[in-house]
Amino acid sequence: MAKNNLSSRIFIYLVSAVIFMFFFSFMLVPLYNVFCEVTGLNGKIYGPSSFFVKDEAEKKDSREIRIKFLSQVNESAPVNFFPSSNEVRVWTDKVSKTSYIAENTTDKQLTLTIIPSVSPGLAADNVKKIQCFCFEEQVLMPYERQEWPVRFYVSSEVGDNVNDIYLSYTLFETDRVLTDNMNHGK
Repeated sequence: MAKNNLSSRIFIYLVSAVIFMFFFSFMLVPLYNVFCEVTGLNGKIYGPSSFFVKDEAEKKDSREIRIKFLSQVNESAPVNFFPSSNEVRVWTDKVSKTSYIAENTTDKQLTLTIIPSVSPGLAADNVKKIQCFCFEEQVLMPYERQEWPVRFYVSSEVGDNVNDIYLSYTLFETDRVLTDNMNHGK
């Protein structure tokens, strides 16, 4: 009888574990999004959560912040892509300018999409882009090299604990097949 009771308890624990894992799997995406929003990981641009937002009365004075520029190219895009400057120091509420360089390394026209990312996520709402190549698709002719400007400012409402901001762009080739067909008149 004791073995039967033990077997029943083990069975209940195992069934409970399976049910818990099933429901936990549905909670992973919302939990991951909350984690990314709070920590700024994965470059999700949500802006600050209401937990960290200061009152309007606590406006910040202008201060210096270091902006670091990063670039990534999707593995299938035959493009050299890099910032003209790896970092700059900017004053809050003052417009700054930098640029990124893109070079087509093929004999084909490329249409490119660029996805921006700001980290930490708590600073994302305070980085305001005035002019950015990421606002629309970019076209590079064969072996063409272009310099793409970015004009931005960091709001003085950025948190006191934010001293470094990473501005990253990931470049993707939009549609190689469509571009090839247009070049060959198909």
